Amino acid sequence: MRTNIHKEQIMKLLKKKHLLSIAQIHKALPDADYSTVFRNVEQLLKAKEIKRVVVDNKSVVYESSHESHDHFICNDCGLIESIDIPHVSIQGRKVDDVTVRGMCDECSK
Repeated sequence: MRTNIHKEQIMKLLKKKHLLSIAQIHKALPDADYSTVFRNVEQLLKAKEIKRVVVDNKSVVYESSHESHDHFICNDCGLIESIDIPHVSIQGRKVDDVTVRGMCDECSK
């Protein structure tokens, strides 16, 4: 049952580090090959234990689903910050999370 061990390790990493790519998760788990990490991340996504955050068309990171919050992503430097936006229903649709893009304070100077 090594798979369960890897899932537990991935969840511990994401609770500690917040947003990590599959490559970063793989680097932190040297006893697991890349395909094992990828498969476990996909299984955790399907089980809704983790969420995918799309940074841009080339970058995806993952976070625990147990901590619900929104994200601000700087279009210039790629900084990702947690932000809190009150969620309301939009045209009858339930909103789970929001990603806002723009320029951070440093880049806008």
